Amino acid sequence: MLSVRVRTLLCCSIVLVISYFTYFHNYNDPSSTYFDEHYYVINAERYIHGMVFFEANPPLGKMFIALGEKLFNPNENVDIKKQLEQGYIFLDDINGFSYIGVRFFPALFGFLNGLLIFLIFYGLSKNNFLSLMFSSLYLFENSSIVHFRGAMLDSTLVFFSFLTILYFIYLYEKKKEKTLMNYFVLGCLTGLAVFTKMVGFVLILLMLFLLFKELKKYKWDNSINKTKKLFKCSISYLLGLCVVCITVYYVQIALGSNILDSNITDGKLKNSVSGASREYAKMIKNKEIYNPLKIFIPMRDYFRHIITVQLALSKKDPYMINSNPLYWPIGIKNIGYGSDDTVEDNKRWYLNFQGNPVNWSFSLMAVLLSICLIFAKNIFKAKVSNTRTYDYIFIFTSLYIGYMAAVVLIATQRVLYIHMYLLPLFFSFILFFLIFNYIFEKCIIKKDKILYLSIFLLVAQIFYVYFYVSPVTYGESITYLECEKTKLISFWEDNCIEY
Repeated sequence: MLSVRVRTLLCCSIVLVISYFTYFHNYNDPSSTYFDEHYYVINAERYIHGMVFFEANPPLGKMFIALGEKLFNPNENVDIKKQLEQGYIFLDDINGFSYIGVRFFPALFGFLNGLLIFLIFYGLSKNNFLSLMFSSLYLFENSSIVHFRGAMLDSTLVFFSFLTILYFIYLYEKKKEKTLMNYFVLGCLTGLAVFTKMVGFVLILLMLFLLFKELKKYKWDNSINKTKKLFKCSISYLLGLCVVCITVYYVQIALGSNILDSNITDGKLKNSVSGASREYAKMIKNKEIYNPLKIFIPMRDYFRHIITVQLALSKKDPYMINSNPLYWPIGIKNIGYGSDDTVEDNKRWYLNFQGNPVNWSFSLMAVLLSICLIFAKNIFKAKVSNTRTYDYIFIFTSLYIGYMAAVVLIATQRVLYIHMYLLPLFFSFILFFLIFNYIFEKCIIKKDKILYLSIFLLVAQIFYVYFYVSPVTYGESITYLECEKTKLISFWEDNCIEY
């Protein structure tokens, strides 16, 4: 009989092997940009060339893209001067450009996320078998596979979000009193997600839940100690956020020492460099970008630019791929990332952001059941069979609703796309796992054979649909009609695009 540790390591190995082949293997195909790679690839190249530039998202995710390019350095002799100035690259705009570097870290994080979600499930259940089986929700999710294999930001966001959740579960289960260092580390991990994409701010809710649990230990008449605890822990957490923020932006600012030729007139530097203020432009000119005492001047400019650009994104999308976040849970509307412009035997490759309908159906059901359970508990005073599991259901339902409420509010200001649903989708995967454990707790303890057979059938169904949709996930050479056949749900609006 294998020990618990050996079984856990074996399950981790299985998850890593599957995740490698679904997320990482041949990640450099297709050898052409798709979706937001048009911009992030050139942003990464700008870091490598030390160029000053502003962009709509925080810098950390793009820095990892640049780091991968720097490690492999496959495009050292490729001329990209025009693309560096215009700020984007389209399809085969550059002959001989290799994507093995720029896609390395996004694909690597997508690959490692499979292990992290298994560890999250195991931390919630302490059940290796269930954690392994339910990891298939992530391992065979077509939408995240196609997105995470590209040089984009969301796999990095999810990686640091999963790390934050995993550390939160460890602290939430920790019986000893949490130290200030624990809150500092939690703040740092949250900061890594936030400064990849601003939507990571939703993870701050985890700190509030953790702090609330800690404060419940104090008696109500001991308000002084509660106030001290609240203040110290909050400061430690915010300090962690600030350390990551300043570090990330210091690296961003230190890398930007070169000015685009378009920002120089008659040998003189323009007052505004790529949106920079006079003070920042002066810092660049005088080579003061390495001075940590002046870091807050360019940081102010970067934050101002992020807010301005995010709110200025047009509600009118010329490609008609924008979608209302209210429709995201049912898959409207998916995105045709692109297709090849060369046709042989009526075949070409297609890349579609298309979810696995089995996963999405169960995740939506889990969210609805979780909301019903919370209402039953708090409004109708229903008894809870497992308080620990219920607490986690409440926490992850709050994360899901908090994220969706925020994007619905943002949707009144700017255009949004369905790939932004990936993080809450994974929250709902965790909810599905929790709801399953909550409902079938007694059957799980008894190791009911019918229940375990049902789990095997569920995983088989997830894998079958993943395999059926995989041609548009990995860009296989297929006909237009074969591409259309992968559309399993008509109202998902995931039509194949022909250029």
